[in-house]
Amino acid sequence: MRYDPAAVQSKFGVSCDQFVDYLALMGDAVDNIPGVAGIGAKTAAALLQARGSLDAIYADLDAVKALPIRGAAGIARKLEAGRDSAFMSRELGLIVTDMVLPESAQDLSRGAIDAAALAKFCQTLGIGERLGERLQRFAVESRI
Repeated sequence: MRYDPAAVQSKFGVSCDQFVDYLALMGDAVDNIPGVAGIGAKTAAALLQARGSLDAIYADLDAVKALPIRGAAGIARKLEAGRDSAFMSRELGLIVTDMVLPESAQDLSRGAIDAAALAKFCQTLGIGERLGERLQRFAVESRI
């Protein structure tokens, strides 16, 4: 399912620009992002609605204690204890956009399949001869 900015805001309670910080706070088991222990989706959304960003939250944890969120003082303690995890989680959730790519698509093309190397690899893994032959045919046909 695809979400436009309005759908993201409606479903998660945060803007698209805040989504990485949202994951940094609450975590994401599917992508192995730990988040901050004890901070769930509703709390993460409420924190970001009130403070705007992960950086703003951590810039003034005393302000978090004063937020009209149930258990705000406890949330501030959890945030303090999970500071390193929050910032690491944000790094894990970021999509790399500054990577230098080759100038031409040719640089990204696959070369010829080395059938002998593939056969040796299959033998090393203990893959049977028939399955190894099927894998080689598949590699050649699909250019993996």
